[in-house]
Amino acid sequence: MRSDLSAANLFLLRHKYDTQLVFHMEHLIRFYPNKGRLNGYTFPVGGRAEDIPQCLDAIKKDALTRDVNLQFCLLTETEAEYIKDYFGKSASVFCDAGDADYLYKRTELATLAGTKFHKKRNRLAAFKRNYTGHKFAPLTNENKHFALQIAEQWCCTQVPCPALVHELQAIKQALFHFDALQLQGGLVYVNDKPVGMCITSLINEYVADVHYEKCLPDFRDAYVYINNELAQHLKTDLINREEDLNIPGLRTAKLAYNPSIILKKFSATIC
Repeated sequence: MRSDLSAANLFLLRHKYDTQLVFHMEHLIRFYPNKGRLNGYTFPVGGRAEDIPQCLDAIKKDALTRDVNLQFCLLTETEAEYIKDYFGKSASVFCDAGDADYLYKRTELATLAGTKFHKKRNRLAAFKRNYTGHKFAPLTNENKHFALQIAEQWCCTQVPCPALVHELQAIKQALFHFDALQLQGGLVYVNDKPVGMCITSLINEYVADVHYEKCLPDFRDAYVYINNELAQHLKTDLINREEDLNIPGLRTAKLAYNPSIILKKFSATIC
């Protein structure tokens, strides 16, 4: 259910983090060479549990060869406990709140039922009332150029920074490789004008991952509308809306949708 292991994210974020991948004893191991937020190795995944110690020894040797500190990132709580047990007192583990995945029950986002979604229902009703020509349509090869158009227009409203450049480039890559990455998503129109977009994929049959979601700022509450419509069109049990990157406003927005699971991520330094 974790977003950092989705095939789409491994591909789309490879340039942002200069991600290096290797399969060792049938385990996938990633290395992030301290470009951006992430730094160090990830826990070996995908192979036999009994081979993990040998994989960790190989990681330790690789760190020595690279002459870098032995560090781990994007660890789940279970993986973090394993690292503490394996490396003992030399392991210093801490929680990275900004890397936690926010997962929601799809049916809750689709219905917005109950008192905990009262404010969201009001905002959804306001959007529909203010923009009577609203429409949601699934993202396809035929209309995906509108998604790029929206993303570019949205970027023009933001303060320029390297992260923004990486994000727009990743969106372009997602749309170019739309079929190969098995992506899905949707568009929001108001009076036939495209004003919002989202790009998603399936982590597995139970969990959908929302990679990118952009709405033009002139259309108030468009994010509430696209969130609700997307949840109605998806068929999974859960929707992973990824991390908040320690951005206060983004964290507030994600918490406001009452996540069912906050999947914590940890980092570790081995002295």
